Amino acid sequence: MKKLIATALLLAAVPFVAVASNEVAGKGVVKKVDVAAGVVKLAHEPIPSIKWPAMTMDLKVKDAKQLSGLKPEQKVDFGLVKGADGQYVISRIAPEK
Repeated sequence: MKKLIATALLLAAVPFVAVASNEVAGKGVVKKVDVAAGVVKLAHEPIPSIKWPAMTMDLKVKDAKQLSGLKPEQKVDFGLVKGADGQYVISRIAPEK
């Protein structure tokens, strides 16, 4: 019975793991910040999980408040999620630790 309960609890947790795995992690360097537009230009490393090579690009952020305090040439860690339109947006961004 204990084994059955443990298995049920483990299976119940699986959907929460799947939701968290929707975010794609990346690392890059800030090139430009436009808080008013909610956009950051990043030179990012390759992101193999979505088949993106290293490149420099403008990316929208879900919450422009995350951009406050970011400066050009600052190294950052960020997360990407697909928006309703199918385009990736930054779900989190912070200075690299």
